[in-house]
Amino acid sequence: MDLIPTGDARSSSVFERVATFALVAALLYFGAGILVPLVLAILLAFALAPVVTWLNRRAHIPDAFAVILAVLLVVAALGTFSIVVGMQVVSLTQALPGYQEIISAKVAALQDQFEGLTLLDQLQSTLTSFGERLRPAGGVQPAGMPVPVTISNELGPLGLLSSLLGSIIGPIATVAIVAVFLIFLLVGRADLQERFIRLVSRGRYSLTSIAIADASRRVGRYLIIQLMVNIAYGCIFAAGLWIIGVPSALLWGLLIILFRYIPFVGALIIAIVPFLLAFAVDPGWSMLLSSIGLFLVLDLTTANVIEPRLYGSSTGVSPIAILLSAMLWAALWGPVGLILATPMTVCLVVIGRHLPQLQFLETVLGSEPVLSPTERLYNRLLKGDSEGAIELAEEQIEAGGEDAFLDETLLPVLLLAERERSDDPQTLQQRRLFIESFDEVTREVAPLPNTDGAEIVLVGGKSEIDEGAALILSIHFQKAGHAVRILPPVAIRQEAIGRLDLTGVRAVVMVFLGQDIRAQSRYAARRIRRMYPDVRIVALTLNSANVEQHAESLYVDALHTSFAQTVGDVTSDLGGGETSGEAERPNPLSGSGRGDDELGQELDRIAERLTMPVAAIYLLDDERHMADEDAARLTRHIVDTKSALIMRLDEPHPVLGESAYIQTNSIGLYVGVPLLQVDGRAIGALVVMDYQSRPFSNEQVSALQSSAAEMMQRFDREEPAKAKPGQVRDWSAARGKNFD
Repeated sequence: MDLIPTGDARSSSVFERVATFALVAALLYFGAGILVPLVLAILLAFALAPVVTWLNRRAHIPDAFAVILAVLLVVAALGTFSIVVGMQVVSLTQALPGYQEIISAKVAALQDQFEGLTLLDQLQSTLTSFGERLRPAGGVQPAGMPVPVTISNELGPLGLLSSLLGSIIGPIATVAIVAVFLIFLLVGRADLQERFIRLVSRGRYSLTSIAIADASRRVGRYLIIQLMVNIAYGCIFAAGLWIIGVPSALLWGLLIILFRYIPFVGALIIAIVPFLLAFAVDPGWSMLLSSIGLFLVLDLTTANVIEPRLYGSSTGVSPIAILLSAMLWAALWGPVGLILATPMTVCLVVIGRHLPQLQFLETVLGSEPVLSPTERLYNRLLKGDSEGAIELAEEQIEAGGEDAFLDETLLPVLLLAERERSDDPQTLQQRRLFIESFDEVTREVAPLPNTDGAEIVLVGGKSEIDEGAALILSIHFQKAGHAVRILPPVAIRQEAIGRLDLTGVRAVVMVFLGQDIRAQSRYAARRIRRMYPDVRIVALTLNSANVEQHAESLYVDALHTSFAQTVGDVTSDLGGGETSGEAERPNPLSGSGRGDDELGQELDRIAERLTMPVAAIYLLDDERHMADEDAARLTRHIVDTKSALIMRLDEPHPVLGESAYIQTNSIGLYVGVPLLQVDGRAIGALVVMDYQSRPFSNEQVSALQSSAAEMMQRFDREEPAKAKPGQVRDWSAARGKNFD
């Protein structure tokens, strides 16, 4: 008996989660003194681990010495940075009093132009007060003014030393703690990784190792790239300010390197100061406007052009997640939290991607879509967003081809809709919006079915969702050269089936997506057969729950479970389809032998010509090859795009990503080109493969395409024996391992 949690249990669960979050937040806040150096050390360890590995393997430096050398380099860089910044700050402080007169003159000019603006009056009085504070102590006092008396409590040498040490001991101690943590983390990184795997893996060692490697790669790459971008940004900004004439240009370039680690607003915060200096130094406005223009051009170019190209998917964190995490960590750890926010959020997202118990972190913080393409399209259709749905459909077609979109995205959308279909009156409006949007999308991405002289009628079995599946099936018939007519489900119901006109029709296909199709199929099939005994009746069920059904139980001539089976059966029964008034050309490569026959010898020659160990032909009508989804996916892509496909074991394809077929068979290099008949129809692919990943030039691709064209011309002149259904039609000739 299932136990349903009561309201008290749910309230208790919510209270426990809130209490846990509050406890963790309190620990982070009050433990900042220990946790901040530790987190800094962990992030630096991610960035320095590749450096230490390089020193070990390439420079042959022992691990401990390599770690110490890498840490010393970081400490030296930070020390140099601090010294240069300090010297620039002292120099700027000494020059500030000289800018008062220019600022006062500019403010006075603005007062004359914008008379009555109280803000300018307040600014003028503030500048006057500030100037009096900066006036040299030895200046001449006006006559008649009392001599000011000041009480001085000068510090002795010991007090001065104590004050100086008190101001610098904190940062030095933090740097020392981070350095110690960093050394131990790098020296013991292998042992720490094993302990972490043991702690969180729950026996799933492979998955946890992948998560750690992915997190290390993403965070390390992100930190290094951001450091390089920030350094380049700072150098360009400092050089630009120096050319413009802004004082202490080097200081602002160095500070902007550090402040850019603060998401979104870090660069702007520090850039305001040189803007104010440009306002103070230049009697005119050209320096200020030039400084602002420099910053805008540099920042917009970096943020919108350079960083997206360099980072790519290295972070995988959504912008809103970065903003929220920056606010959270700033509240807990102050300015340091702002700098650490993005790297720590990246770690959480990567861990959530690979560990099921923390998957909610990727859902909340990640940048990848949380819905599959099918779910995204379904959601837009439910809302009646036809424009957005068409845009998604075009993206899917561009990525994988029209056939893949119809069968792998659009059909699953209908299956989702059928699974959630309800006869509740409140859902009828949503169902109407869905089917109208679905019809618009389908007719936008595919040609309208030809109904002239249609010998085939497609009818939705029970609902308008079944009619949508019939529309997809009509597109497949259209591509096979058949004219079809689509009827709504009401056409075969009791109230309308008596008026069904099937004159000139040779086949009726009833399409079902739901369950419990037996009663409707038997009733419609009996009535149609009684009125039109010569019409062939076919049922297509696309729901796996109907696998126990068979043609006899449904009173139909044939029962199929896929679009391809249905089109093939009806087409063969009608004697083959037509395309543009001409009979469809037979496959010129069907029925040939394997290995030592003429085709096998031709494949041998192609492999030798391109110095590849394997040459093979993969055909769309080869059931054995197309049953392997991973291999068939590559062939379909070549056929749909009618272009060459090059994939390597160590490089994911920009559209197809990684291929399980290539990974599991250890194929280093896979190159395929389409096999095109004279009428332009692609029937399969000519593929060459190698065990090693190596370059494959454009000249070699052209040679392979020429070989495919010559092969088609040569064998198309012959009359091959007609292949029987299910016959193997995949051949390969190789001087080595046969991947198939």
